[in-house]
Amino acid sequence: MSSDLPTSFANDRSTFEAALMSLFSGPPENAESDFLKVFTPTSTMRADDRKFDFAAFVAQNRRVRERKPKVSITVTQFLRDGKQFADRHDSTTELPDGTFMEAETFMFGEVAEDGRLAWIVETT
Repeated sequence: MSSDLPTSFANDRSTFEAALMSLFSGPPENAESDFLKVFTPTSTMRADDRKFDFAAFVAQNRRVRERKPKVSITVTQFLRDGKQFADRHDSTTELPDGTFMEAETFMFGEVAEDGRLAWIVETT
């Protein structure tokens, strides 16, 4: 995938899926710059019972990238209504030791004025 995401990536299922996939590729040291393409620097995330500000979210992703997993994400449902969006996606992660983790995630959020994500809440 190109490193340049359109600011309208949150307008349809396929570009949203590509944006999610971009978060799990690339070197760990590029995590923050990659996240800034998708999220505002003031964005927040709540995942089940954990809450992250932008810095904590980037740090967590950097640790994931250091393990060099192969992540595949398929968005199965995507809805957009004004600034609000919702998606359901399936993911498969292959870890370096060859084990697989599969998950189904439901995500809700808001798109900022510049087209990046302002906040997300997800449950896996």
